[in-house]
Amino acid sequence: MDNDSQNKSRPVRVFGLSITELEALRELALKRYGKPSVSLLAKKLLQAQLETPEEPDAVKLPPPKCRRRITVRLPDKDRAYLEAAAELRRGTINDVARDIIQSHIYRHPMLSAYEADTLYQSNYQLLLIGRNINQIARHLNAGENASLNSRQITELKKFIDAHIAKVNHVLQANRRRMRG
Repeated sequence: MDNDSQNKSRPVRVFGLSITELEALRELALKRYGKPSVSLLAKKLLQAQLETPEEPDAVKLPPPKCRRRITVRLPDKDRAYLEAAAELRRGTINDVARDIIQSHIYRHPMLSAYEADTLYQSNYQLLLIGRNINQIARHLNAGENASLNSRQITELKKFIDAHIAKVNHVLQANRRRMRG
């Protein structure tokens, strides 16, 4: 084939889309490109696939039969970084090194054991708050008195604010790791 015949556009047909799906795709095209054209949407999505380099799949390894020790020699500066990170994350140097390696392999930051425990404890405390609020609502819906004084409301607000601060701290630490 010569270059002219290769560069000419040819129609591509897509079968099996329902009317509802076509309408949703038209709306999406209108939002993204200013025209309710499913063809334009498909063209842009397909062209993006050509521009995006394909990432290799993660190596599929069998699950380890046992944990194996790996020894790595590092310059003092790197060791000091790992020690500081371990202290900050309330973990061990091994934990930090493993998280760094897993973050690289799986392409997303890993939470430290301390951070995961903080989120777990925080969610548990929220569950307890939710149960208490449900009990209050049940009493009110039944026409019973459910007295809450301002001190109790203030304590609840402090507790929720503390929860938000803990979760925010974990999320900020995670974001800092993501940025490098």
